[in-house]
Amino acid sequence: MVDISTRSWALGTIVFGVIITAIVFTLPVDSTVRAFTAMVSAICALVSFALWKYGYLVIPYITQRANITEALEGGYEITPAQDAIVKKVGDEFYASVFIHIKMYRSTTERSEEENVVYVDSFERAVSQIKYPVKVGMILFAKEISKYREDIETKKYEAQLRLQRLRESTEPDVISIDRLEKEAAMWETQLTRIATGERPMGMISYVMVTGAGVTKDAAVAVAKNRAAEVKTLFSNALNVETDYLYGDDMKRCFEMDFLIPPTTKAIKERFEE
Repeated sequence: MVDISTRSWALGTIVFGVIITAIVFTLPVDSTVRAFTAMVSAICALVSFALWKYGYLVIPYITQRANITEALEGGYEITPAQDAIVKKVGDEFYASVFIHIKMYRSTTERSEEENVVYVDSFERAVSQIKYPVKVGMILFAKEISKYREDIETKKYEAQLRLQRLRESTEPDVISIDRLEKEAAMWETQLTRIATGERPMGMISYVMVTGAGVTKDAAVAVAKNRAAEVKTLFSNALNVETDYLYGDDMKRCFEMDFLIPPTTKAIKERFEE
């Protein structure tokens, strides 16, 4: 199985940089080679940081340009663009695309009337989909320690970004609406913590699959369906949706078989 995870690439670059740095100290001080190796070491440090911080963008770009396909166990493989998981089934190829769903309000935060409308909207959205979709969800109780501080920081950051958008010469209405919901969500969570309620965490996603006689055809069908589902869920449920790529997509795929057994493992696995 080929491992093209962000973490493995970043660690590999760090190890290479450490080796180059060790070589630097074995060379003469005035050596041109020493200056060159020192420069290479510095570049490795920058590359490893970029991979660790922005690997979800960098790695798909590299694999797509190099046409690298990652193989997974069970006959599955990840496309070079790292935007779909493909498997041959009989004479056809199946391709699955994953969408992240970010909800800012839970059912306990809505009134009974709002929940009725919400469920009705969900059913209407699903009834418009003419093919199977899978909605995955993991629920867990969050640890109180340091959680309040993290929420207060996120609330402050959301309010700061919201203020800057409102004061801009051409405010983005969609971004303002999203940040207002995010700030309200953090405020609600702080209020619930203050009343002694233990906060709940949720990771939710949608998987859409398409079939075709070739890999590219299957991926194209899956992407078209995913675009339709993304629009339906965003509008009907008033939630934020984004496509998942690379490591994030693989994590959702892996959750079909195993989920993290503890809250700590979830936090480590699904870093925000």
